[in-house]
Amino acid sequence: MEGTATLKTEPTRRVTVGRWSAELLPRQPYEARYTADRALLGFAFDSQKGVHAYAGDRIRPFRATPNGLAYVPEGCDVYSRSPAGGEYLAVKGFDLDEAVDVPFSDRMDPAAIAAAHAMRGLLLAVPVAEPVRCEALMNVLIERLSCQMQSRQSSRGGARWMTAQRRQRVDEIIEARLDRMLTVQDLADELGLSAGFFSRTFRQATGRSPHAYILDRRIARARALIAAGAEDLSAVALVSGFSSHAHLTTVLRQKLGVSPSALRANLFRGGL
Repeated sequence: MEGTATLKTEPTRRVTVGRWSAELLPRQPYEARYTADRALLGFAFDSQKGVHAYAGDRIRPFRATPNGLAYVPEGCDVYSRSPAGGEYLAVKGFDLDEAVDVPFSDRMDPAAIAAAHAMRGLLLAVPVAEPVRCEALMNVLIERLSCQMQSRQSSRGGARWMTAQRRQRVDEIIEARLDRMLTVQDLADELGLSAGFFSRTFRQATGRSPHAYILDRRIARARALIAAGAEDLSAVALVSGFSSHAHLTTVLRQKLGVSPSALRANLFRGGL
């Protein structure tokens, strides 16, 4: 993929329905310091690392879990910096019956995961489709956030075993072999585990099966290459681990609701 155009990221996608608003932030390096003027619900699509600080606490390293739900209360001081960033959904404008003052992240919630991925598909459409559907999905996310606040259950043993260091190792293996055949057994072998134990612990820690997570990473690479200006979509498909341009097109339509050519056209005419 040498000789492509100057690196360009996808635009931020936004939708507002009544008092609620949602933004889909692209994967890119960032540094941010702000005081939250409203409570914020966040959802990290990607594994992400950097440093952050909340409510005046000292700056600490962090590694966000993919498909993790997060919360920042109103009035909370936030500093965050990441050299690579990660695709992120932010929802604002909501009220909670029992809001808490302590921020949190990396909460695994299957219903929230499904809603966030569906919301991403709507935001990638141009123009943004179905405001009522957007509102329904934001409502699901807010309800799941409220349930997470009320939950006092501790993490299961498998999720605790999949530490940040082990997740990083899994990410490194996947990125290095994304353009080739990659099985769950391959990943389990790298960590010295059985495929069954690895699959269970990985799902508990990330909210996704290994197969679904690998597909997410293939889609993310294809989108990054398209955003960087790659013109040969067949080459993009192969470098991203898809068997053909047709395979890539089918997957993007199924998962994001948009074809590769439409995604590129939306990006280079300014997106939303």
